[in-house]
Amino acid sequence: MTPLEELLSQVRLVRDRVVPPDIIPTHPDPVSEAPPGPDPAAPGEDLRGADAPAHPAAQDLRALCVTLVAHTPANTVARFLTDQLPEPRSALILACVLQLTDTEDAARFWWQYAAGAGQSAAAYCLHLHHLARGEEDTARFWHNQMDHTPLPHPRPPPTTANA
Repeated sequence: MTPLEELLSQVRLVRDRVVPPDIIPTHPDPVSEAPPGPDPAAPGEDLRGADAPAHPAAQDLRALCVTLVAHTPANTVARFLTDQLPEPRSALILACVLQLTDTEDAARFWWQYAAGAGQSAAAYCLHLHHLARGEEDTARFWHNQMDHTPLPHPRPPPTTANA
């Protein structure tokens, strides 16, 4: 038996793992639930059908992504990979590119990464993304996260040399 196999043979597996509840409810409150009927913005439903008009939040998200991608210098995105972790601003731009190419799951991942690193624009993108999907509780959560992202450090005023 190799040393690794010997170590693995001594590992104990947890049979009944307790998973904490999600902080965002996945089902609407039964008291305020709307009467049954077709819901054009059911959570998780793809609203990009052939004849379905795009949700206003989806249109806003697309416009925001186009603006962010178009007005970000290429050298900013070139610093995406750093020594340890991807650079958050570049992750935001990558997420926007993925959103524009209809790769929503990957875009959501990178927005979450960037929002967790303090990019409030990424939290706003997540707000619009979930709002467009009809996930109002999750959209509200990300909207609230915009208030909790730290502000960037102000640059010190330029020093002038007196001659």
